[in-house]
This record gives sequence, structure tokens and C-alpha cells, in this order.
Amino acid sequence: MANVFDYIKWRGDLNFAQSPMNEIDALIFCELSYIFFEGIVPETPDEGYVTLAEAAEVFFERNAGLDEIRLGELVPKEIVPLFRMAASSKRFSEIPIAHFVNVIDDETVEQFSAISFFPNDDSVFIAYRGTDDSITGWREDFRMAFLTPVPAQKHAEEYLLKAATNAKTIYVGGHSKGGNLALWAAMNSPDEIAERIDKIYNFDGPGFLDNVWEGANYERIADKISTVIPTGSIVGLLLKYDKNYRVTKSSAKNYLYQHDALTWEVEGVEFVCDEDVAPDVKRANEIVGKWIYSMEPDDRRAFVEGFFDILCSTSAKTVTDLAENRSAVIKAFSSIEPETKQALMTGVKFFLGEGRSVITESIRDLLKKKSDGEKSNENDHPDTESIKAPQKKTVKKIKKAPVRKAVPKRRHHSAAHRMSKEALYKARKMIKK
Repeated sequence: MANVFDYIKWRGDLNFAQSPMNEIDALIFCELSYIFFEGIVPETPDEGYVTLAEAAEVFFERNAGLDEIRLGELVPKEIVPLFRMAASSKRFSEIPIAHFVNVIDDETVEQFSAISFFPNDDSVFIAYRGTDDSITGWREDFRMAFLTPVPAQKHAEEYLLKAATNAKTIYVGGHSKGGNLALWAAMNSPDEIAERIDKIYNFDGPGFLDNVWEGANYERIADKISTVIPTGSIVGLLLKYDKNYRVTKSSAKNYLYQHDALTWEVEGVEFVCDEDVAPDVKRANEIVGKWIYSMEPDDRRAFVEGFFDILCSTSAKTVTDLAENRSAVIKAFSSIEPETKQALMTGVKFFLGEGRSVITESIRDLLKKKSDGEKSNENDHPDTESIKAPQKKTVKKIKKAPVRKAVPKRRHHSAAHRMSKEALYKARKMIKK
């Protein structure tokens, strides 16, 4: 089955004026937000922009001596060839990109990154990066189990206010944590900005600690949200999530790998629909949900902070560092303080208790359904005319992303607004040194 790479091969010869924005384009923008654009893309809106093709040229020159360009232990390496392919296509190559922000703050425990794409002159696509390779990023993710808002969510709000200033049409989106940030920023944006938001793309992003799906902030943007999760979604069903999700098939058999959106199946300008998430995934999600919410917030905090204090004691900064020094991780866990050990044991006991409870309930329901089915068969007569014909399963159809009737032609931007060729030359010259 086709994926986003096949989509670029098929649709890559048409620009956005010829074929308007769709959900596959949105996913590509969100995946490209994982690229290291430091020193390549301007950091503020006032500094102008570079095109995707220009950014790719500098990026690949910078990494020319590497056998393989990796973005982190848990970030799909296929994003790099996706970048190369998109930057070589007519559809994406000349798209201006700007306002790249990347923050990793160990003190405040924040990992935040975003970038702005301009598919045409009157619109902007704001892509929020998901969790990167930093331990700080993962720690902030886990803090969502007891803290709202986390620093990255507040930063996402601020970024939207700056990036959306001059755009007539606004798209926001993100994959994983980036999807959560896109939803948070849109829900908490001023009315003036919320009215200009055309679509909010949440690709397998986790939910929120509190139920934000009720109330005025959600209601005013509810019909603009497009939440897509894979059949084996784990992350997208965490905490209190958007129940109005659509399910897409993935080529990955392992549920954990289905979080990689580059494995999602594509047909035309849409994802290939599946009926629902897998039943065993739902059971696992129920276990995790009950585990989280059965613990007091202070217990959750102690568990998360204790776990990450141990990881940080190894002096590792990234997941890659941990993977390359596993002996240090084992040593750190074998010499934990009694207080930390107690916090971790409390969390584990809650998890095992809730898991046993959910599994027991599942077995009881299964046996009851089997028993009810046997009783029903005993009462039915094989010759009765009242036997119903088998019902066909209904499959949810993916709604098409809204298509605007006309897209203005791209204007030629002034030299002051555009990052000059001289600046690009200097950047390349510094890299070669």
C-alpha cells in the first residue's frame, strides 16, 4: 500500500495553487519539523525566510561526511529522505519556511520546537515538533500526567500569536506531542486568531490531564480538528483524548512502530481508513488510564520525578546517550535511594493492580458473551423465518479536508523580506570551514 513517499511521487509535480492543501501535505509538514534547522532557517518572522530547497541544500552539505544522518534514537531516520524528496519536488521545493524555534531547557524542563511553512501567499502552516531525542523532552511528556499546562504548551500559545499575525488562513498541526501542542495553542488562542484557523491536525498526539473536550474553548474550534491515529495507537489514546478520531491503517505490524506516521497507508489525498483501533490496544489503554487516574497527583509526581532523576544521574542528555551506555543505566537503577525506590514501587503496584482488574473484567465479559450466545442458540429454531440476515460491517469513511475555491498566485517578495543569497553563501562557507 502507498505511503507519503508515494504521495510525493504522484502529486509532487503540482504546486499548491494547482492542488490545494490536504491532510497528507499536513503530515509531511509535521514530519519535516523534526529536521535540525538550526543556523539554516531564520529564527524570527522579521528575519525573512529561505525556501525548502535552499534549506535542504545547506542541510545536506552540512552533513555530507556522514554515512547516515540520524535525528535521534526514537525519531524515524526515514524523515531525512522524506526531506530530500520533498525539497526536490515542484510541490514543496519553493515553499518559504521561517520562524524556526528550538528550545531545550533542563532547568524548567521544557522541550519545544516549531516552524512555519507558507504553502501560498495568504496562508501559513504552523508545525509543532513532537518529542525529540532529549531526556528533558520525555520528562516533560511524563509530567503531563500531573501538570497542566507544561512549559511547551504555554510556548506553543506564544508561538501561534507571533506566527499567525499576517496570515489570512492558518493551519496548525503536529505529530505526537506536537499534535497535543497544536490543539492546546488553538484552543487557547484569541477569538481573532481562532476565526482564521482553517484546520488543526493532530497526528496521534496524546490527550490532556483534564477534560478539555467540554467548554467554550473547545466548542469554537471543534469542527476544525482532524485527529488521526493508527490501528495500534498507544500514544494517541493516552490521558483524556479526542473521541472524534479517525483510524488509519499502518504497514507496521508492531503497534509501537505504528506511531511512526511514515508507516501510515495513503490513497490519493487521504489516509486509508480502518474501522477502529485494535481491541487489545483498547484494553492496554484502559489499564494505563486507570493506573494514572487511580494514583493521587502527588504519587504520580513522585513516580515520574523519581524515574527521571535516576536517568539524569547517568549524565545522559539524550535517549541515544542512554542506549549507548546501558551499563550506567543499570547501575543507576541498582543504587537508588530508599525514598525514590518507594515512589517507584507505589507506581508499579498501582499498575499491576489496575492491570489485573481490567484483565479479570475482560475475561468475565468474554465468558458472559459466550454463555449468552449458547443460550440464544438453544432457543433458536433452525427452520424459523425470523432468522436475520448477517449484517454488513460499516466502515467509517475519512472526510476530505476542506478545499478552498481559489488560491492567489504567489507574489515576488522583496530582498529585505527574503534571506539573501549572500547570507546563504556565508552559512555554507562557515559549514565548510
